[in-house]
Formats: sequence, C-alpha cells, structure tokens
Amino acid sequence: MLRERVDVVRELAPSEERFVRHGTFTGRSVLVSGALDIRVLRRAFGDLQTSYPVLRCRIAADPARLLGPRGRAPRLRLATGDPAAVALPRRALRPDRALGYLDVVRDRGTARVTLYVHHAVADAGHCLALFARLWELYTERVECGRATVVEHPLPLPLEQHLLDSGLSRAGVSGLEDVIAPEPPPPPPAGHTPGPQALARPYRLVLDPAATARLTGFARAHGVSMNGVVTAALLRAFAELAPAPGPVRCVYPVDLRGRLGKRVTPVGGTNMAGLTAIAAEIDRADDPLELAQRVTNTLRHDLAEGIVQQSVLHFPDFYGERRVHSLAGHVAITNTGAVAPFTVPAGLRVLDYEIVYLSAHPRPSAGASAAVTFLVYTYAGRLSVGVLGGGDPERMAAAVRAELDLLVERVPVAG
Repeated sequence: MLRERVDVVRELAPSEERFVRHGTFTGRSVLVSGALDIRVLRRAFGDLQTSYPVLRCRIAADPARLLGPRGRAPRLRLATGDPAAVALPRRALRPDRALGYLDVVRDRGTARVTLYVHHAVADAGHCLALFARLWELYTERVECGRATVVEHPLPLPLEQHLLDSGLSRAGVSGLEDVIAPEPPPPPPAGHTPGPQALARPYRLVLDPAATARLTGFARAHGVSMNGVVTAALLRAFAELAPAPGPVRCVYPVDLRGRLGKRVTPVGGTNMAGLTAIAAEIDRADDPLELAQRVTNTLRHDLAEGIVQQSVLHFPDFYGERRVHSLAGHVAITNTGAVAPFTVPAGLRVLDYEIVYLSAHPRPSAGASAAVTFLVYTYAGRLSVGVLGGGDPERMAAAVRAELDLLVERVPVAG
C-alpha cells in the first residue's frame, strides 16, 4: 500500500479521466518509403521517452490516477506485414504499464510507423508534437550519430491551466443548445473490459488544388476554414440523417493560445474546450450562411470566455455522475494543418493519418456521437475521416459532394 502511494503522481482531472474507461489511445501514423533504420528509430524512441517522461507513466483506473514509471519502458514493436493496412499491434497496449507505444510494420521498401499515446495525457496537438519530435530525433541520429535530449516536466491538465489563469466556472457551459432531450442513461453495470479495438476512420482526401480553392472560398467570404468545412459536414449529415430535426454539433477548440499566457503543445494534456451549435438545416439554403453562423458563434463564445471555461462543466456531461446527455450529436475534431515531418535524405513520407485504439473497451459512460468527423490537412490535402454514422463510405461521399459544391464556386486560377 505504501508503494502505491509513492507511485501516485496526481489524480486525473475530468478532462483527462473521460478517456480512461475505454483505455483510449490516440495514434499518429505515417506510411514511409526508403531507408528506415529500425535500430536508429528504436534509439530515437528511447530518446523520446527520456525527453517526455509522461510516456513512461501509467494510469490506475479506479480511482483514475496518474502513476509514475515502474520497470523498463516499452521498446519499439516491429512486425512484418502490409504497411498499407493499419492493424492492431501484435502485443496489447497496457495503460497500467506505460502510456506511449511505437508500432512499426514493414515490408521491403515501405513501412508504417504509428505512435500511440494515451488520450488522458495527450490530445491531438500534444500527440502530434511528440510524433514530430520523434522524427527530429531520428533524423539527428541518422545525420549526426547522436540526438539532443532535454527532459520536459509532466504536462498539466487544462483545469490547472485555467486556475493559473484566474478563470472560473460560469453559469453556462456553452453546450446548452445541444443537450439531448432525454436524460443520460444510468451508469453501465459491470466493469468487464472487451478486447482491444482499433478505429481507422474511412477517409476522403481532396487534392491540393481543390483544398486551395476551398481555402480561397473561406478567405474571400471572411469565414474560417473550420466554419466552411463544418457547414459541409453538417449538411451532409442532415442529408443522410434517419429522422428530421435540428443537427446538434459539438467540437473541441485548442485553448493553448487563449488563456493569457501561451501553453506549449506538450505543456498540457487535453487542452481543448468545447463549443457547440444546433441548426435546422435546409439543404436549399446557401451553405455560406451556415459557415458564417459557425464562424460567428465560435468567435462570440471565445470572446465571452465561454469556451475557455467549458471544461469546468465536463463532470455534468461525462462520467458516471453526469446529469446531461449529448447522445446523438455530431462530433467534429479539426486539428488543422499538419507541418511536414523532418526526415533524413533517402526517406519519404507518403501519407499521414489519425487512428484510435481502445485498450480495454467498456460500456460507454458518456455521450454517444451519431457520427465523428476527423478533419486535418497534410501536404496541402484536406482529409476528412468518418467514424460511425451507419455507412461511413456513404457519409464520406455526401461530404465530398458538399465540399465540391463550394470548390466549384471558386474560379480556377490561371
């Protein structure tokens, strides 16, 4: 008992705890071709674990606590197979042993490299920063024979950053318009976890020209790219929705630069507040009107500080003591533009994507989305991933049709 108390780093905050029940790992994956030196990559991953000790920490689920490292950190896991596929790692990910894993599948001149980090300690921006740093360390070792390793402190939860900024809970969460009419279901009985599960979103990818024209459309009309894409996603969902009624949308907003002093990508765990919009969608309306509403709603809620303090309302929406339900909402995560990864000569990144892994799925203790969209841009190409929604391929086709309508409104340059 004494040893367990010594291992405890801190209790997990609500913004972190909601990812514990399923053992959710967020993954960043690239397909590469060329000379990938596994021995050097293994050492670079060791450098990353030394630089960011949170990868070697552990999580206790009941109650949810962050524990210090114990024993040897997991090494790179290597397998031979089809790099074009994204499959479950050969060995299970264990949150009670470590929170960061590197999985490599290779065949001849190509390889898939995937970094998994437990979502309780790393959101999209944090995980991407770790992945980018891994490739920097690898490149340093290839080119110089060594790498610069600087140990970083453990990241803090958003709630602590809010406290440090002097922000407190307001009377509104910002999610009032998207609360489901029915109360949340009772906490699920039993705690038997299911087998590990990998979620690879079905993706549609625009080419660079179409992506640039979509960006031009947003700029020309004074709306955000997020507003334009969100409008297209909501219209596509409304087209295929099984029943009429308002579309209720919830999406995260990165608060690293919105709390007075900037938080580094690795300085916080889950640094996203939530914002929401509910809309009656008539597909005969101009999609620009919906894009303007999405853009203006977010700007207002940020200016009023509503998004910034939304995390302080999370216990009302997530976990076994929740009092509100968001069931049936459209979830959208837009991680923006991803910078090219630093790789040495002779190695080329062919593709980048986001995946998720549930290490020990259990019955949901939170809101169940009707569909989840993942939006990001890499190498000038806008990608939209679809999870759920009944038929992800059909949903992606509807999204593509909506985006094409907007792209066609922008004249081709030249």
